[in-house]
Amino acid sequence: MVQIKVHHIDGRISRISVSPAVSLLNSLLSAGIAMHHRCGGKAQCGTCRIRISATSKDSTVANSISAKEAERLTAIRADPAAGDRLACQTYVFADTDVYLFD
Repeated sequence: MVQIKVHHIDGRISRISVSPAVSLLNSLLSAGIAMHHRCGGKAQCGTCRIRISATSKDSTVANSISAKEAERLTAIRADPAAGDRLACQTYVFADTDVYLFD
């Protein structure tokens, strides 16, 4: 299991364990952390945007961004910040910090 530190909008921090075989969206929801996800995890709406920040510098933290995810992120923000991802498309492989958006 991978350990992630979830930074909530209100400043709270939660620590949860996630499986690399389960999307970050489903992991957060299973842990009781509310996330917007209008399209049901199909990378079509962009409501589950998060930012990840590696705490494990010697490994790949998450799967690569697909073309569909990159297109949606660019539609949300013309120049997405480093680490911006869609939780529905992200699978985490190493300990990291996850920042939630409104």
